[in-house]
Amino acid sequence: MSSREIAQRFLLELRKISAWVEAFKRASSGGFHMNLWIPEPLPTRDPAHERALRAFLSSWGPAVLETCFEPPQADFRAQCQALIDAGPTVISSIMGLFPPEVVDAMTARGIRWFATATTVEEARMGEAAGADAIVAQGAEAGGHRGAFTAAAAGQKAVGLFSLVPAIADAVRVPVVAAGGIADGRGVAAALTLGASAVMVGTALLRTPEAAIARAWADALAHTQPEDTTLTRAFWGRLGRAIRTAYVAAADAPGAPEPAPYPVQRALTAAMRSDAAVRNDLAGLQAWAGQSARLSRAEPAGIVIETMWRDALRLLGRG
Repeated sequence: MSSREIAQRFLLELRKISAWVEAFKRASSGGFHMNLWIPEPLPTRDPAHERALRAFLSSWGPAVLETCFEPPQADFRAQCQALIDAGPTVISSIMGLFPPEVVDAMTARGIRWFATATTVEEARMGEAAGADAIVAQGAEAGGHRGAFTAAAAGQKAVGLFSLVPAIADAVRVPVVAAGGIADGRGVAAALTLGASAVMVGTALLRTPEAAIARAWADALAHTQPEDTTLTRAFWGRLGRAIRTAYVAAADAPGAPEPAPYPVQRALTAAMRSDAAVRNDLAGLQAWAGQSARLSRAEPAGIVIETMWRDALRLLGRG
């Protein structure tokens, strides 16, 4: 890649990230946190397998074009620099660790690095690499598993209440608990087990600020823990979602195996977009943690304040 192309990619990433930051600042009065995936090498393509996937996916939405996948254009170094220039309070990583020069640049700007870990080994690696805190992501979490390798995401699916005390005992930096926490009881339990803070995701999906599809938001209210599943059906990377009709079919015996990330993400893009327009849960990328039913359709500020107040009461501090 030429220096000119690198500069153009950097400017594009900077503009996109800057636009998001400015929009967030207009709606907020505090600091903010940004997250970035650590990229993997592009996978080897399998044209015959992709043809089978296109045929399968076309039965769930619009026809999937043979030209739907193009290699990602974003430059990781440019993304990192753009995030640092945006000046967030915290930058978190998932699917791996930032390289030393990025960590040094964050430190120089006073930006904290929170490294997501799904195992004790990953937590130790994050601390050794200079992370200021470890986000311990339990297997209950909705959305993508933050494992450093795609294989480990399924093979080492550790529950949060086993993971938090193990990581708290293994590292000296603070631990942030994430996964399956959606009310004050979960907050209190995580803090009791050694976490210094908690991070919630699915708990906020029904808030007006999340602005997700109505079918997805409504389904969360009735989703029991066993109604979610770990699946590669949407992105090719393992994530926890509601077991919709599409997810069940994609994971059934005889269905074509999902392609690796990011090919599967491109192949499912038409289906996901069409489902969002039609508000059709079957094809929606309906990420959900195992405590989804505890999510509440109230403003985010009220949800967070209630969770914290209830947690303090349970801990005898309220």
